[in-house]
Amino acid sequence: MGNLVLLGAQFKREFIYLKRYFFNFLGGFVTLYVVFLLIFFGFRGIAGGTEMYGAGLGNLIVGYVTWVLAMMIYQDVSYNLFNEAREGILEQLYMSPFGYVRVTSFRLIAGLVIHLSMSVVILVAMMLSTGRYLNLDLISLVPLVAMLLIPVAGLGFILGGLQLLYKRIQSILQVVQFLLVGVVAAPIGLGWTQFLPGTLASHLVREVMVNEISFTSLPGNQSLLALGIALFYALLGIGVFRFCERRAMISGRLGQF
Repeated sequence: MGNLVLLGAQFKREFIYLKRYFFNFLGGFVTLYVVFLLIFFGFRGIAGGTEMYGAGLGNLIVGYVTWVLAMMIYQDVSYNLFNEAREGILEQLYMSPFGYVRVTSFRLIAGLVIHLSMSVVILVAMMLSTGRYLNLDLISLVPLVAMLLIPVAGLGFILGGLQLLYKRIQSILQVVQFLLVGVVAAPIGLGWTQFLPGTLASHLVREVMVNEISFTSLPGNQSLLALGIALFYALLGIGVFRFCERRAMISGRLGQF
């Protein structure tokens, strides 16, 4: 019952933020769409008329949407912790009987609903703008998107833990934010790249949306490996965060900014 109350409170919080700062939300949506149009026109100028244009455009659309989703989830962990410390509410959240990790995890779930809604709108706008329509098989996409976002959230927890200790690591956060472009777009043919957080799952998402392959038709070993990678990074992220959390508590740096 308590978890349901916490989840409901997080949904209410996200709705209030969305309603109160809707202009900022709308500005973010327009910015992401305009950036995609610039990338699209550049891609069409280079590859337009070639045989691989259709498949390349599909991969471009999927890669951009998955990067947007990954970036939003990553920011929800790392940047929110920075804002909470700056606003002086971090210690209050630690006084919650649920614990900070559970509060943050439930906030991620609530925020994911808004992020997914925003990403779907962006995706539809991109397909209408480019004329390239993709396979939206929700039964296949839902588990794959989860396998993509869970390790990214784990990465966010790792950097969030470092932020508890070192407070100002915005330069690193920004670098990692753009490194996510390479993570979601990296080819798995190199072997080691598939073990990066979300890379293999992103590849499988492209297989479903661009090549119209269903989840059951995907190689079973790849799906299981993507699940294992997601769980590994999730546990690693929480473990590193807990370690940094204890160090910050012992040294008295938890509530300082």
